[in-house]
Amino acid sequence: MSGEIGLSAGGVASRWRHIARFLNVDEAGNIGYDFLGFGCFEKTLEAAERAAANDEWADYFEYRLVQRAGELAGDRVKRHLVEEWTDSMVYLTRRCATYARGEDPGPWLPQHVRRPDIAATGRTIADEIMAELEAEDDVNCHLIGVAE
Repeated sequence: MSGEIGLSAGGVASRWRHIARFLNVDEAGNIGYDFLGFGCFEKTLEAAERAAANDEWADYFEYRLVQRAGELAGDRVKRHLVEEWTDSMVYLTRRCATYARGEDPGPWLPQHVRRPDIAATGRTIADEIMAELEAEDDVNCHLIGVAE
């Protein structure tokens, strides 16, 4: 995956030193990340390194969302999906960091509980889509003479 980030390779390496090997900056300044590769590598790390790396992933995902604000501004549905995904990744990596430090992160909270704002936006978008589909069905039924 990649996206506009605006950091050089050196900036990436200094900001996220524990995960830098999984972040690749191309000539255009776009950054690609290999979170799955990190997942395979993570088990080889000591607990403190694993915690620091997971905290850096959370920071990276939050940073990436901010950097994509312009791209997402014109598409409410895409923005919602990216915000939802980012929140899930940040929550996951922060919990992994907590576990790695030997602490109890508490019970897993579903996104709709910990972020009711994101859940409400998702329901609103789904309701709007359903209303559009129902309106389209009504028009199509009338056009072909099918009674409901």
